[in-house]
Amino acid sequence: MAKYEVTPRKARFEGEHLPGNSVWHGTHVHYLSDAELPAYRVSVRDGRLYGPDGALFDTRGAYTHWSGQGRAIFVMHGDGAIYSAPEHRVGEFHHSSLGQGKPVAGAGELEARDGVLVAITDHSSHYCPPRLYTEQVLAELAAGGVDLTFVDKVFRY
Repeated sequence: MAKYEVTPRKARFEGEHLPGNSVWHGTHVHYLSDAELPAYRVSVRDGRLYGPDGALFDTRGAYTHWSGQGRAIFVMHGDGAIYSAPEHRVGEFHHSSLGQGKPVAGAGELEARDGVLVAITDHSSHYCPPRLYTEQVLAELAAGGVDLTFVDKVFRY
């Protein structure tokens, strides 16, 4: 059951996961299976972010197409689960990979240092999430005790 409202992937990316698609001209986007998804789960405990390995979540080594070094792409599913990947590979791995091609409750970029959220954006051309969806992510993070006072919030849509 969905806890949050979701928004669909933009129609122009339909079929992007199929070999030989006309979206990416020679590559295709990998949509994570249910079995692969847990390896990308970000959890919130005591106001800090943790990666799937239980270590404090840190994006210093991450890279996104939008912002470059230091941020990771993320989506939040309708149940409030947050998934993030350290590498955004155009035509191969996108927000839609983490969303499994399905509608999501939020999408963008995260920047974290030793488990402390520093910045969040809504930069996702696959979902172009209106502010409502980023606000849902912020609400989920706040419910986990994340202090949003000094978090840089960058809204594009």
